[in-house]
Amino acid sequence: EARARGYIKGNQKLEEVFGLLTRETGPQTIYKKQSLDRDDIIDITDFDVVSWLRQEMRGKLDEEIARAILVGDGRANTSADKIKEGNVRPIWTDDPDLFVVRANVPTTDNMPKSFIRTAVMSRVDYRGSGNPTLFCSERWLTECLLLEDSIGRPLYDSEAKLATAMRVSKIVSVPIMDNLTRTDETGTHKLMGIIVNLKDYNVGCDKGGQVSMFDDFDIDYNKQKYLIETRISGALVVPFSAIILEQLLTNENPG
Repeated sequence: EARARGYIKGNQKLEEVFGLLTRETGPQTIYKKQSLDRDDIIDITDFDVVSWLRQEMRGKLDEEIARAILVGDGRANTSADKIKEGNVRPIWTDDPDLFVVRANVPTTDNMPKSFIRTAVMSRVDYRGSGNPTLFCSERWLTECLLLEDSIGRPLYDSEAKLATAMRVSKIVSVPIMDNLTRTDETGTHKLMGIIVNLKDYNVGCDKGGQVSMFDDFDIDYNKQKYLIETRISGALVVPFSAIILEQLLTNENPG
């Protein structure tokens, strides 16, 4: 029903309705706070420590947002510091009935080969934009690159060739994705990879919610304090625009 319609003169034009696609994703403030003793700022003369600190804070903020987008921030729901999944929706745990394709990687004696094969086969159900990116742990990237043919030659002698074989534009290793699991009514699933074009993930903020840096001086404690924050929301906006590659763990296969 999302297709464009032909029009016959005199007939009423009908609106398309996306009931399942209507979901509200509100913003949340994400921040990082740091401080330096003024004596240290004065004494450190080898490099600009304030500039270094600002760069470090921005890098850590970006890293935390990227983590929340891919797999969630990993904090408990009761944590006051949690980036709530209703504000920045993790791709890994998004709605499998509409936004993501869950692909089970069969447990075999050659898991890297099974991983590659499942990634390729699952592209049949992919409806995202263009050529996506594979995000996976360094472990699985290494395992795939170590695959050899019958006479011991590497099957893929570069990441680019492996990416081509898996039908992705590139492969990005994400250390935090190693040993991540989730549990549902079907069992425990170990995350192996996420295939997605991040153009299909919308990150937005209201006016004034863009990344901002603040600084202040605490006279009582002689400290220079710094704060970087942004107020954003994020979610996939294209149906079936991400492929989640997982291994189902069983009692016989504890992973």
